[in-house]
Amino acid sequence: MKYIMAIAAAELLALLHVSVMPYLEVLGVTPDLVLIFVAAWAVVRGHEEAAIVAPLAGFIKDLATSDPLGASALALTPIVLLAAATRIRVVDTEFLPTVVVVALGSLGYGIISMVVLAGTGQSVVWSDSILRVVLPACLVNALFTPLVYLPVHIFSAQGRLGTIGTRRLTSPL
Repeated sequence: MKYIMAIAAAELLALLHVSVMPYLEVLGVTPDLVLIFVAAWAVVRGHEEAAIVAPLAGFIKDLATSDPLGASALALTPIVLLAAATRIRVVDTEFLPTVVVVALGSLGYGIISMVVLAGTGQSVVWSDSILRVVLPACLVNALFTPLVYLPVHIFSAQGRLGTIGTRRLTSPL
């Protein structure tokens, strides 16, 4: 059931990515809600689940956009590795590691996407693309992280409460 919910959320976010987000530009780039979703899922739910969700969300995004099929799945995979590295907690929250994973994941996603585009024969101006697209995307995606992180965190917290059980029988004594 959790994977069905993840795929449905990825599909909704991919549809928002192609329909609404082109009208919302910040620093010349649009936020990548699918990338933010995969990063939030990976940090909150764990890298084991994200290893399944990331490629599926990438394929869904590729089907919704004009990217080469499999490019997003390939570019989203390092996010799972970044999330696995955040399991060692320095802070007692999942939000800050999610922002870091989104920012670094956006950097990796942009570079891998440019490599894939160059591999398919398209012209890529590396310095201009990194300065005008990839680096601003790191900042913009990090700023939009709370919009996607909160629903993922709330959904995950409800699932954890149901499995662990929050109600205990206590004595008034």
